[in-house]
Amino acid sequence: MDDDEWKRLLRAAREIQEWFPEGVAFIGGLAVYAQAADRAETAKFASMSHDADFMILLPDFADLRDIEVLTPNRRLGKQQFSKDGFEFDVYVEGQHDLPVPAAEAVAWSQSKRELRVVCLEHLLVLKLKAYADRKGTGKGSKDEDDVITLLLVGEAWRKDCLTRLTEQTLGDLERIVLGDAPTRLARGNLHEAKAIRARARTSLDAVCKAYAVNYGSGRQ
Repeated sequence: MDDDEWKRLLRAAREIQEWFPEGVAFIGGLAVYAQAADRAETAKFASMSHDADFMILLPDFADLRDIEVLTPNRRLGKQQFSKDGFEFDVYVEGQHDLPVPAAEAVAWSQSKRELRVVCLEHLLVLKLKAYADRKGTGKGSKDEDDVITLLLVGEAWRKDCLTRLTEQTLGDLERIVLGDAPTRLARGNLHEAKAIRARARTSLDAVCKAYAVNYGSGRQ
């Protein structure tokens, strides 16, 4: 994707957001881009995406169907439509199987780079789910890179937004930090890769600490 295409995708996404300012939250690569680009120290890791995914509340979805022609993909629990030459995947409140409910994701969403995106914690959970579904593939490698990028963005992880983590996803998170993603993000610069891995490890430790608080509370 070239810069002009990327700008067109962002414009299309922002137009959808204008239609439903309180009822949608973008997820996936577009959200990772917005979270990373919003901080000067991680902006260089913000990468372009080829499509856009978002969650939408049920009342707003009814209005979206009046604007766009949507095609259901029941196997993947989503709706799809094309806009300005780009594919948009829509995850409707109560109609998808992603680990974060749409209502929860929208309620905690944030404005980043003129986009309403899911919060960092929810995005990490969603990206770990994508990685679990696609590991061993090219898209799985991109998911690994996105997870490391999110760890670099995150510092103070909020326990209230990490309740959807599991022991399994934390294990995947550990494997990603130990894997090849830091080297890819550093474009083969081993010195920088070491620094990226160390920063990601510190962030992972903070995630584990927040999760332990939730996990311990849930067992009482």
